[in-house]
Amino acid sequence: MKKLLAKSRLLRTAHLARVGWLTVARPLTMGVRAIIRDQDGAVLLIRHSYVAGWHFPGGGVDRGETVHQAMAREVREEVGVEVTGTARMLGLYGRFRHRSSDHVSVFVVETWRGTPKVDGLEIVECRFFPLEALPDDITPATRRRLTELTGGAPVTELW
Repeated sequence: MKKLLAKSRLLRTAHLARVGWLTVARPLTMGVRAIIRDQDGAVLLIRHSYVAGWHFPGGGVDRGETVHQAMAREVREEVGVEVTGTARMLGLYGRFRHRSSDHVSVFVVETWRGTPKVDGLEIVECRFFPLEALPDDITPATRRRLTELTGGAPVTELW
């Protein structure tokens, strides 16, 4: 348990250092998130070891990658699921925190294969939630994207 806590603290420190570095070195970044749905319409959410709340799987776009390729890679890395076919883009959102300019593409993934699993280090939990039974500590932006997905609100430009 002590080793896991130490690794979690190290990951959080690395995350904060990366945020600081990106603020200076790359003030414009591109990220992706995936809304993965099961056959019943439930959505897959994850919990990180270094930030609070439930989120969609996702991450940054690497040099030479399209946003769709990045989304599929991040989903494979974070939850071990292979995106099959082409996912539909829900929206492109501006996220302006830490004096940076982030843009996040959100995709809806309805065709995939595999069994979601976590590494226990970066991602500590993943679970499918029915839309009517979302966890209390889901992040506000994640909740907004689901409201947009279901037609309860128009798609906005801001994260």
